[in-house]
Amino acid sequence: MTTHKPDLEKIVNTVCSSHCGGTCPLRAHVKDGVILRLETDADFRACVRGRAYRQRVYGPDRIKQPLKRVGERGEGKFEPISWDEALDTVAAQIKRVAAEYGPAAVANITSAGDIVHLHNTALLDTVLGKSGGFSGTWGMHSAEGGWFAAMVTYGSWASGNTRDDLKNAALIILWGWNPAVTICYDNTAWHLARARDAGARIVSVDPRHSNTTAALAEEWIPIRPGTDAAMLIAMAHVILTENRHDQAFLDRHTTGFEHFRDYVLGKTDGVPKTPAWAEEITAVPAATITSLARDYASAKPAALMDGISPGRTAYGEQYHRAAVALAAMTGNIGNSGGNAPGFACLGGRLPLLNLGIRVGDRVPDHGNPVDDSPPRPLAEFASMGGLSATRVNRFDLADAILKGRAGGYATDYHLLYIANCNYVNQCANTNKIVKALKKLDFIVVQEQFLTATARYADIILPTNTMMERNDVCGGGIAPFYGFLNQVIDSIGESRSHLEIAQGLADRLGIDGLADKTD
Repeated sequence: MTTHKPDLEKIVNTVCSSHCGGTCPLRAHVKDGVILRLETDADFRACVRGRAYRQRVYGPDRIKQPLKRVGERGEGKFEPISWDEALDTVAAQIKRVAAEYGPAAVANITSAGDIVHLHNTALLDTVLGKSGGFSGTWGMHSAEGGWFAAMVTYGSWASGNTRDDLKNAALIILWGWNPAVTICYDNTAWHLARARDAGARIVSVDPRHSNTTAALAEEWIPIRPGTDAAMLIAMAHVILTENRHDQAFLDRHTTGFEHFRDYVLGKTDGVPKTPAWAEEITAVPAATITSLARDYASAKPAALMDGISPGRTAYGEQYHRAAVALAAMTGNIGNSGGNAPGFACLGGRLPLLNLGIRVGDRVPDHGNPVDDSPPRPLAEFASMGGLSATRVNRFDLADAILKGRAGGYATDYHLLYIANCNYVNQCANTNKIVKALKKLDFIVVQEQFLTATARYADIILPTNTMMERNDVCGGGIAPFYGFLNQVIDSIGESRSHLEIAQGLADRLGIDGLADKTD
């Protein structure tokens, strides 16, 4: 007779791939297949959210097996079913809708979730694309304005200095940025504290007296929400009229500055963009605007950190573009202690790994036949896939579902596949979204929890967490990769994105996925 001996406690090294992009090291203490606790690294310290990830893994409301709707759509009533039944149903619905209405009637909307290179929603693009095509969305929840500003200004969305360079700044302007709460990459708040201790003056421009402002800023400048571009342009007016700009940098590294200069000085419209002009718009005193402009132009070097929140407004890209112009005027782009605004606070991801299958961020060439339809304007500027006749901005999707061809959209939608996206509470006009979801023939959702969006699904496919699979992730603005070692087996019957894609590919007659492991 043998007696079972419990496993000894072991430590599995992995990294956190949560949405902030920090890629912070984690050490998981595991015994008998259960995570006991999570530790982090002394130099690259994970935040409280990352160190508490065990609570997500073992959350009592985790979806642990496929579910089928049994009540009214949105009522949240489901019954458990097998994976075979779930995948058979989803595949059959994809085939039916494509056959009856054309592949463009099959739509998907996805987001990032864990920022990883393999187990992400691009696998869904691969399956739907190879099955005949689909309609997708373009744009992002996070920073479409910053993305556009960076692309049209730099030709790349990878901008900004690494966080450890903040200690070299003489002045740091935190504009609509609250990294003490949002984290925004590894050790950001700590690097800001180091910069302050090294003598950097930190100013926070923010409608709210945020935790970052309270803990780190020497000066807080409250501003009327949505008016940030006006203040930045007024600062440019001060710098220009007082001849504080770096003309040598502008001559050497920029084109088109004269057009911006003429606008700021009022030569194009007869309205000089003075601090007094901006005060009426922003509610920031003209004297405060003037003082900050002088400080930014004279402090060498200075980092203007344009947080993505002010860009989440109508014409929000102009806020980011104004920040870029101001940084260029002062020669604070490409220098240690400075910062290249635009997409900088969100960061530029590292190049994708070539793993032989469609992984990583979506790009125009992802094998979707529907995207061959014209037009394809500004494809290089689209943040989440090239534009085509059937791609709509994700914030217009509900309107497109409700109106279809009759409303001027390219197609009528009948099936919606949602993965890693809580569409109901993350996009504008919840009531319209709910109305649109109720109109569709079929909805499938890949999720870990019964979110507001998952309640509207006909089939829910449970996905596992970053602790339950192997993967590789980029460090966002930081110049390193992280490797995710699988820490434990999948909870319940949850599966990885690759396993779900393989199951659907097999049922849809798609080759090239079934023989690959993560």
